[in-house]
Amino acid sequence: MIHTFQDFADSVRAHLTAEERASCVAYAVDTETPFARGTQLQLPGIVIQVPAACGLAFIDRQPTANWGHPARYLLLGYESDEFWSFEARLPPFRSDGELRWRVIYKAPSVPDAAVAFPQ
Repeated sequence: MIHTFQDFADSVRAHLTAEERASCVAYAVDTETPFARGTQLQLPGIVIQVPAACGLAFIDRQPTANWGHPARYLLLGYESDEFWSFEARLPPFRSDGELRWRVIYKAPSVPDAAVAFPQ
């Protein structure tokens, strides 16, 4: 069960693949409150229907590349061990965005300049 943002961040890090741990930056929506089941998340290039009370993370698999590269969204259930992964090619960061994103993991190989929101 996820009770805090830190629990969520720890769970996201546990769901990173070995390749992602070596080269990605992971971001999470900075909130203690999960998205409710049935919420429709309209993100660039993808619409995600939230299947259960979840937190949302974005995994940038190639943070030093320009956009149009492999990435994914990860939903993690707050009340179960369930998770859902959605392939993406565009970042969620918009100037008019309602979501506040926070870095929760940066691979040692990633330069600070490649991070959308410096730590």
